[in-house]
Amino acid sequence: MIDTLLLSTEDADLRKAAEIIKNGGLAAFPTETVYGLGADAFSPDSARKAYSAKGRPSDNPLIVHIAKTEDIGKVARTVPEEALKLAKAFWPGPLTMVLPKRPELPKETTGGLDTVAVRMPDSEATLKFIEYSGTAVSGPSANISGRPSPTAWQHVQADLAGKIDAIICGEPCKGGIESTVLDLTDPKAPVILRPGLITPEMIAAVLKTEVSYDPALFTKPSDDPDYKPKAPGQKYKHYSPKAEVVVFEGDPDCVCRAMDARLQKETAAGRKTGTINVPCPKEFFAQLRQFDSEGKDIILIAAPDSGVPAEKDAYKVPSGAQACLDGKTLDPSVYFSLMNRMLKAAGYNIVKAGGHNMKIALAADHGGFALKQELIGHLKDRGFEIEDLGIYTPDPVDYPEYGKKCAEHVISGKADLGIVCCGTGLGIGMAANKVKGIRCAELVTPFMAEMAKKHNHANMVSLGGRVLTVEEAKNLVDIWLDTEEDHGRHDRRVAQLNEM
Repeated sequence: MIDTLLLSTEDADLRKAAEIIKNGGLAAFPTETVYGLGADAFSPDSARKAYSAKGRPSDNPLIVHIAKTEDIGKVARTVPEEALKLAKAFWPGPLTMVLPKRPELPKETTGGLDTVAVRMPDSEATLKFIEYSGTAVSGPSANISGRPSPTAWQHVQADLAGKIDAIICGEPCKGGIESTVLDLTDPKAPVILRPGLITPEMIAAVLKTEVSYDPALFTKPSDDPDYKPKAPGQKYKHYSPKAEVVVFEGDPDCVCRAMDARLQKETAAGRKTGTINVPCPKEFFAQLRQFDSEGKDIILIAAPDSGVPAEKDAYKVPSGAQACLDGKTLDPSVYFSLMNRMLKAAGYNIVKAGGHNMKIALAADHGGFALKQELIGHLKDRGFEIEDLGIYTPDPVDYPEYGKKCAEHVISGKADLGIVCCGTGLGIGMAANKVKGIRCAELVTPFMAEMAKKHNHANMVSLGGRVLTVEEAKNLVDIWLDTEEDHGRHDRRVAQLNEM
């Protein structure tokens, strides 16, 4: 165990931290994005120490921090005009540029790549610390690999005390999410490898050229052992708290109802649940860590729409550049950056809540008619399009007729899903299952509602109007609709069902 020093941002302590770097040690430092874990970028041994302290895979490249723009040539073999333009516009600030590396820079620092990711952080104390160190300072986020990034020195202490030599205890980070990483190895075709507070629109305004996103940002991180990530976060699990995380996406009203239904279900199951209603970049990682400290089992997050309100004291980019956060709304590209962190934290566990042009057919006999009518109103409120197939008359209604009618709507594609109601839910569900390709499950408990979609991929459900209360039925339907199908070993069984 190392005795980890807690240092201030006073000059004497910054020089003490710099001496630690010169002697091959590790010192965490504040930036405007997240806290970094500092090491001598030109020392292979120091890089290995940083990887070891974090538990970070050695092929995940480290970002190199410099104190002055002119120092970029000390780590990059070539510095195109485009890089200097961007440095003038955004440095010091949350933009990292990927360039060909100088041969003196060890591959231990660059994750085995022939490129270097370099930036100049927006922190007066950290710029002094780097300058006093007399070298470029590599700085991955100062946390255990895979955990939420640290935005306060206390987060660093919780993760790395006893593993590093010192922590420079500055103010909480102003930005809250990591820097934008821009690949400039082809200066005429810049590509964002990791989204952040510096948006493609802002970069394009400076370079007068189109800026694209790396296609990898739209897929789950690769688990291919031969895949070499160009930037942090492209390959390995990132930003995850100890608790399970679920992201709810869709119309805000639908998201609210879906989260409420899930909260009730988790609470009934005895699980400690935390909720985040539209996170902001500055607070997101801190909220995840707070829930971990409270022992939450699951965290439910409402995904923001682009244009949602942002916190008033949000991080501002340097003067002369378009503000990414204007204190009123969240720029759509910053929204994308935040969603990137949310999805990684959740392991891509997403619930699509309501609407989404989905049509649901409903049918009932006289025993399920009243419940069906209640469900129609509930589902319309959630944004679903409804096809009402059940008709109430004084005469007896034959449930096989309406079960079959609803099933045929689903199989023919006239509806995406079906719901049928009778007195017990049994008869009308049996009738639906007579239609080939229909998987109609009777819902009685929340667990059955979840498994019906998750494992059995039920495209219809049946409910008992004399068995369930209206609120119970609504809750079961919400769980069924909001549960994602779990593809894998159950697909084979579902295919067998479809052939019966």
